Amino acid sequence: MQVTFVQDTLIQAADSLYHAADSLSSAVDSLGNAADSLLLSAPPAPVEPQIIIQDAREAFSGNILLPSSGGYDMINTLGWSDSPVNWGLISLFTILFILYLGRLVELLPYLLGGIGRWKAVVNLEDSMGRMRDRNGVAVIMIIPFCLACSKFNLLPFNFLTTLSPGLKTLSIVGLFMGFFLLRAILIEIVGNGKAGRDAFQISNRSAYDFFILATLTVILAMGTMSFAGLDDFTIRRISYYIIGFFILVNMVRRTQILSNACNQFTAILYLCALEILPLAIFIAAAMVF
Repeated sequence: MQVTFVQDTLIQAADSLYHAADSLSSAVDSLGNAADSLLLSAPPAPVEPQIIIQDAREAFSGNILLPSSGGYDMINTLGWSDSPVNWGLISLFTILFILYLGRLVELLPYLLGGIGRWKAVVNLEDSMGRMRDRNGVAVIMIIPFCLACSKFNLLPFNFLTTLSPGLKTLSIVGLFMGFFLLRAILIEIVGNGKAGRDAFQISNRSAYDFFILATLTVILAMGTMSFAGLDDFTIRRISYYIIGFFILVNMVRRTQILSNACNQFTAILYLCALEILPLAIFIAAAMVF
């Protein structure tokens, strides 16, 4: 029995050693696989340096280039009412308007009478004092008319949209003066011809009367419409109607004044050469530029 017990003990010990050797072999295999995975795996991708481009306003904050808090945006979004040029012209017109207010009040009955009948236009020319005051008021009205055109973009020139508010107003003043210069040149070229000298001059100066009325009406209408909250497109369209109305009345009155001194066909030819032709050239220039 002792021999059998010893044999059983030796067999159990051999089995334990066999299992221990098997476990050790498994552990060695696991270590080998781990080593292989470390050696054969792809190397990590290199990290490329990132280049961060900052806005110059962030790199140079403070007073070096621009104010640190939105200075660049403030310059780009400069409004029409923020322009010192526009404010300067408004101040100049206010002073001149106060000086000429009494003369304008005296002229208004004659100016309004010219809308209904052509003889009222002629009667205004009978007095040198009234005619001189009318010419002075017409010159002053150039300022608010150009400001209104600049504020609500009444002139459809493409290049005006790229200009600053102040420079746009000055450009409109230049365009306006160029139009009247062209008109003056055509008057000198055409001459009075068959029409009497006085009738010819009175008909040419009648444009000043209706320019004053058109400017006053447009300014009042724009102020009323802006206060009522209408959009710029509506304000611009109604302003075109007002200006077109006074241009039409001016053409009719000029034709009547000239027809009284010559035949109606000659009066229409004068009208085409001295009113329609400058307007056509101005509109063509607006389409090109």
